Amino acid sequence: MYIRVCLILSLLFLVSCNVKESIGDYYKIKTIENTQDYGNLGEFLRTLPKTEDENNQSSYNEFSTFIKGRNQILSSNYKEGFETLARFLFTYPSSYYESEASYLLGQSLIYLVENDPSYITAFYTKLISENIGEGNTRSDSGKIEDLRNIYKQLGIRIQDNKYSFNGAIFDRILEDEESSFPLKDFVYFFSIRHRFSAITSENDKSKFITNLTYLERFSDRYRTSILQESILNNKSYFPDRLPFQLNDRDRKMYTDIMKTVRERINDMRPNMEESYYVTGNGVIIRDRIPALSTVREKELYKLYNYDFVTVLKKTNVYNRKERENEDWALVRYDTYYGPIVGWSYIRYMTNDFRGIGDTYEVYKTAMNSYNNYDFLKAAENFSFVLNNRDINYFTDKSVYFLWKVNNKIGELVSSKNSAYYQYVLDFPKYFYYNTNSSSLKSSTLLYNYLIKILPNNPYRFVISSDSDTEYGID
Repeated sequence: MYIRVCLILSLLFLVSCNVKESIGDYYKIKTIENTQDYGNLGEFLRTLPKTEDENNQSSYNEFSTFIKGRNQILSSNYKEGFETLARFLFTYPSSYYESEASYLLGQSLIYLVENDPSYITAFYTKLISENIGEGNTRSDSGKIEDLRNIYKQLGIRIQDNKYSFNGAIFDRILEDEESSFPLKDFVYFFSIRHRFSAITSENDKSKFITNLTYLERFSDRYRTSILQESILNNKSYFPDRLPFQLNDRDRKMYTDIMKTVRERINDMRPNMEESYYVTGNGVIIRDRIPALSTVREKELYKLYNYDFVTVLKKTNVYNRKERENEDWALVRYDTYYGPIVGWSYIRYMTNDFRGIGDTYEVYKTAMNSYNNYDFLKAAENFSFVLNNRDINYFTDKSVYFLWKVNNKIGELVSSKNSAYYQYVLDFPKYFYYNTNSSSLKSSTLLYNYLIKILPNNPYRFVISSDSDTEYGID
């Protein structure tokens, strides 16, 4: 009820708002090449080196190395991606991108264990000898863990010169509550992938029973995962004609598991694909509708104001505990690596795009770019939203995320031979140089713009509380 009231008040304010200035008009932002009048900022930009030293453990090198490795893995260049990300995790073991890099490194390990396992040993032996990483000032015995401990962390075993992989690197992501990687079902699948076996002969009955067991475990743990169908339809694991006979007990288990998994897959079949955006904060995507089950639902993800989803199915159920009917939707939230699918309250979502359709598409592009670490493209599209003279639902969120983008870009400006440097040179009013922390930060420009057009907006408090800047109205 509180969310509804806040939303109605916000809409009334927006409708009554007569402010038509764009951020470009408000601060007369133009392309500015001369920064001599920008004090500490100008001095910082002028004294930057022309190029970044590749041996510097800077934010720029950390970020660009991770992106390079990510793109290599996603292009199926597994050996190159393995080299890049293994070195990345050695050099930046406490990185914000650690869980995502570990997920990608795990995929490269699956490939290398199957195709070129000795290369793993050769590369890590070389890496250890280079004495890189956070521990490079310690004694030789304490600098980097030996190869055996590295293999234990990764989940690699060597026996009789044969390599195997148990997915331990994925298990750590699953167990880490602070992990920023959202697709736990994908991580879990890769952690148990090696346990599925191809069924090829009459001697593979026990392997087939193991396949069934792991399919059941996966489906029970992630009952709305799209990966269920790909596992079930893998004819290598579950052939149409079995080369052996099942006894009555095994046949019943086979029939029951297949029936359950197929029903769950069918329950996820969409009967629509409609774009919605979220009008509440902390809206949970669940693996089931609580009112229909005595089993506690699993929380898959949390959505926030202005996040966007695709509604696949709608239903209305009676909640016995609350004694009222509730509207639910099966939604798909797309991430860079795949979708999160689950059930959520539809009352905190809307598909009313009257008058804001074009703005919504630009905002959606901006958010996708931000989530995929394409900060310059995100900045371009958030700025486009803010230069729309009509104040709409996405104005305040675009201010907030452009502020976050500028802070991120500020971290990445460490040489003149960089597109991030050029962005700051073009838009110096977006930034200030903090001499106390020796860092480039987002200036008060966006904060001041926000409180002029939406003076009571809660994002002003989010910005001011998440910064070491003194914020106030010019």
